[in-house]
Amino acid sequence: MTEEEKKELIGQITELEWKFFDKVPNEGGRAPCQDDRRTFGIMRSSQFLVWNDEMLESYMEDLLQALAAGRNPLTEKYGYMMCIASPEENRKLAGVLPQVSDEKKAAAWRIVSLLSEQNAAFAQKYPLTAMRARPLRTADEREGGMTSVERYQLGELWTYSLKTLSLMERHLKLLAESGRSYPEEVIENSLKQRGFNSLADAEAYLAARQA
Repeated sequence: MTEEEKKELIGQITELEWKFFDKVPNEGGRAPCQDDRRTFGIMRSSQFLVWNDEMLESYMEDLLQALAAGRNPLTEKYGYMMCIASPEENRKLAGVLPQVSDEKKAAAWRIVSLLSEQNAAFAQKYPLTAMRARPLRTADEREGGMTSVERYQLGELWTYSLKTLSLMERHLKLLAESGRSYPEEVIENSLKQRGFNSLADAEAYLAARQA
């Protein structure tokens, strides 16, 4: 797949995800982020730019299968996140969500473990930038605060097919073996789309603001 073909596929994926996201129900009414197409596109494409071709193609197939089945994987993601956070209070919700196999749950936890190590290393390397991100672990969440990276990732990973999960786990291991950091690359992609030259540039900007 050429660079242009990859960008086109990423655009198709983010557009389809946006259509799902636009229809996610919210108890308190429509969330402000559901009217912020630009930020959604930046956040999602920043992640997909770090994926390889196989992962993108597999995930696109996941989305198309969900669409054909009349499912909304974005609604399911937020539902899973609620069930992970408060399983007893969300028993009824868990009963209507697609069941996640033990094999998928195990794969998702392995991926979260890999990412947790890299996220912690990122927070040490870029503390000021990390302070503006989600808390790393569910245990670090505060009432009324942001959802942790761990819970957010688990909820999303549970919506992936086992094939996509397997491809992601393999890709993350290869990145780590080559000395690359997945969270660093994702966040740097996001920052570049917001006008920064690099993570180091953003960290220096935040340090200057604190001076």
